[in-house]
Amino acid sequence: MKKLLKSSLSIAMAALMSVSMFAHAGEAVADDHASSVSYNVGYMSEYWYRGVYQSESAVSFGADMEMGSMYIGTWWADVDEGVEYDIYAGFNFELMGLPMYLGATGYYYSDNYDGDYEELNTGVDLGFATIDYAFAGEYEALTTGVKSDYEHFTISAPVPMTSLDFTYGTFQDELTGHYYELSYGATVSGVDVGVVLGRNSDDSTTSSDKAGKENDTTYATFSLGYSF
Repeated sequence: MKKLLKSSLSIAMAALMSVSMFAHAGEAVADDHASSVSYNVGYMSEYWYRGVYQSESAVSFGADMEMGSMYIGTWWADVDEGVEYDIYAGFNFELMGLPMYLGATGYYYSDNYDGDYEELNTGVDLGFATIDYAFAGEYEALTTGVKSDYEHFTISAPVPMTSLDFTYGTFQDELTGHYYELSYGATVSGVDVGVVLGRNSDDSTTSSDKAGKENDTTYATFSLGYSF
């Protein structure tokens, strides 16, 4: 899986660099091939991801580059012990008029906080709901080095007659657990504000032992974000 992920990231990066060089060499470049770079910073009162506890609070930073339909980026956040750093790449496309994406993501941690997670991922926007699916995932346990295969499925949809979104997510294969979340988001003076209320299952795969967090837990988070 590592070879597959690293190959996917390398291909995406090479393609982006090639298109970038071609764009600078040409006298005229179409708008849909123009490159853009953006950055984001954020704060979370408590950091949960896919129903799994990560940190009591977290400050994050990210950078993304887009070249036409292709993208590559990285995202960093402090966790209870060390730093999480993610690397991802992929491309956006349409199939039968539906916006979709296909990519690869790696989640890594410093200071022996957790093992590595690497996966391929895809998703589709149906209009009334969005579906995201991580497949060919591999988790390497920190202490034993034992590798576990996993998949992760998420569906999100707006709650009728409200400004809320509902999300259901579940792990499959050798990692287990599911979770439910209600979320609200708004932009105030250019700052993204979010609130999430969630609950995970009693069999959720978790890295939370160090922090004393339990499964079958209700959690709430508040977040701020700014992109530039």
